[in-house]
Amino acid sequence: MCGRASIEKLCSRCLFIFPVVASITVIWTMFIASNNITPKLTDILAEVDLNETNVNTHKGYITLNEINEFVFKPFGYEIIEATLPVPTVHMLNEPSCGFIFSEWLRVSQKPQPSIPPKEIPESFSDEFLLNGYAGLTKWYFNDHSSTGDSPRNWNRTSEFMSFSKAELGALAYNKESESMYHAMSGYPLRSKSGLVIGSMQPWVEVMALKHGVRKVLTVEYNSLTIPNEFRSRLSAIKPVEFAENWQTYAGTFDFAASFSSIEHSGLGRYGDIIDPIGDLREMLKIRCLLKKGGLLFLGIPFGTDAIQYNAHRIYGSIRLAMMFYGFDWLATYSGESELPIDLTTTLLHSKGPSQYAQYTVVLKKI
Repeated sequence: MCGRASIEKLCSRCLFIFPVVASITVIWTMFIASNNITPKLTDILAEVDLNETNVNTHKGYITLNEINEFVFKPFGYEIIEATLPVPTVHMLNEPSCGFIFSEWLRVSQKPQPSIPPKEIPESFSDEFLLNGYAGLTKWYFNDHSSTGDSPRNWNRTSEFMSFSKAELGALAYNKESESMYHAMSGYPLRSKSGLVIGSMQPWVEVMALKHGVRKVLTVEYNSLTIPNEFRSRLSAIKPVEFAENWQTYAGTFDFAASFSSIEHSGLGRYGDIIDPIGDLREMLKIRCLLKKGGLLFLGIPFGTDAIQYNAHRIYGSIRLAMMFYGFDWLATYSGESELPIDLTTTLLHSKGPSQYAQYTVVLKKI
């Protein structure tokens, strides 16, 4: 598989869905383990010696057994396959889509400070930092202020349609942004309908349109003004309205795309509520919205698990496992090549602590 190191144990990612014996009564992160595991899954787990495989963390190389006991299980997950550089996990009790969206709405309505906090609230420290296995550095932004980041250039959408991939990439993160274009080229989208999560300016939308996409709906906290000539193909909705009407959209999208957005969820930078699992909630929501077999083009910072608070999260072996739950990892693209790259353990952690590279992964809903 393109996403895993060839020098390490290779096997196809798999997901086993098994009966849930207890109704969900608390926030999904606090789900307790079900004892009703199918015989097939029991056999798989019995064959996995998690003490034989290590992953790189803020604390150094740690066995998967330790990560399983002190991170995954407390967060409501469990390893089912010792794949590298990202272990394969399942949820101990998978929430329904109704629960996922109602919980998101409940959390989003909590009071929040007018100025984003400069420190992680002490009561949330363990959840944000994966019980001590993720690093922490400071990098503060207040994009909730009048001088913060805001939507721009939507009136130039027609002009952007004539831009090259390099010119579109320069609107955002230069070469790294081109990884999104390469990913879309690798998985044709002609006549498909899709969803873009978070968009200050329409470079991802334009990339999708240039690949023949029929319609794109953008979910963005800020109000967006779509040019008249594109209103048959582009539309926008705010997250709360979208969540309140999730059933209208559930299972309807062929693809979703997000670049440098989900890693900010729950950090408060943009005036959003402080939520240690804000990014994981977004992934579960996206999974509910995609058709079976639908694709997610996800661009986030890759490195060793860390938070640069309140700028963004950096995704390593631990958090990626939870992010990828319910998806097959098809490929990884960089901005340097039109062909997919092999994201090995060495490459994932090559930048060092609190350093990162942005890639776009292609995930398929199982």
